[in-house]
Amino acid sequence: MSRRGREAVASAPACPEDEDVRLAFSDRHHGNMSLVVAGRGQSAPDPGVQAARAGILAVVGATPGDAVFMEQVHGGRVARVTGADRGRGANGRDHAVPGCDALVTSEAGLALVVLVADCVPVLLVDPGGSVAAVHAGRGGVVAGVVPAAVDALGATRRADVLAVLGPAIGGCCYEVPPTMADAVCRVVPAAHATTTWGTRAVDLPAAVTAQLAAAGVRRVRLQGGCTRCGSDRWFSHRAAREGTRTQGRQAGVIHRQRRPGAGCAGIHDGVSRLARP
Repeated sequence: MSRRGREAVASAPACPEDEDVRLAFSDRHHGNMSLVVAGRGQSAPDPGVQAARAGILAVVGATPGDAVFMEQVHGGRVARVTGADRGRGANGRDHAVPGCDALVTSEAGLALVVLVADCVPVLLVDPGGSVAAVHAGRGGVVAGVVPAAVDALGATRRADVLAVLGPAIGGCCYEVPPTMADAVCRVVPAAHATTTWGTRAVDLPAAVTAQLAAAGVRRVRLQGGCTRCGSDRWFSHRAAREGTRTQGRQAGVIHRQRRPGAGCAGIHDGVSRLARP
């Protein structure tokens, strides 16, 4: 792995708001994370995907056997997962949690995974409580997947919830037809944007941030930049479609580790120490 790749992993593995939670976002240097989307300019799935997945999961102290992947259908459904779901989707999309765009768990030892290439990967932490991984694309924003995931966390104090947004396409580059932009902005006015070349656009990170604020989550951390502007570092569906980059997906991963000696998979007794801003 290149030095740049190591830095990208190290930039976000630890969550100071909850000492038992680790999270990370991958980039091109860690490899394509999708078993469906081809990488390296191939028409067939990238043979290095399993190794790439194992590598990013190791960063958060997990293995593919601990991971839970979702089908991701650009909708608003949230699925709550337990230890019985451990390993789902790790070896094939057919076994992923079907028909959802957010995963929530209250159990330690599960690594929740979201795959993206322009959509917003959102990782949520209720300190001492549940964690979530959310796939927030244009459809998911309109369907309200982010506020639905916040609801599913069941946080007693939403002011304590931390949301970490990974690399995603910005309003600077996400050009869409005016009618499409209008449809999103009717739901979330903060999505209104103009590209750097002067056409209508949608700002997905701004829309997600606004939805989080409306849901009572104001502790939002941005990790990474625009995937199209930085398509040398991150996979971008838009850049690949334009023929300037190869296809692929990066991952956002969140894992509440089991405490040594813990007798069950549930959340430990007591409340984790919080690092207040």
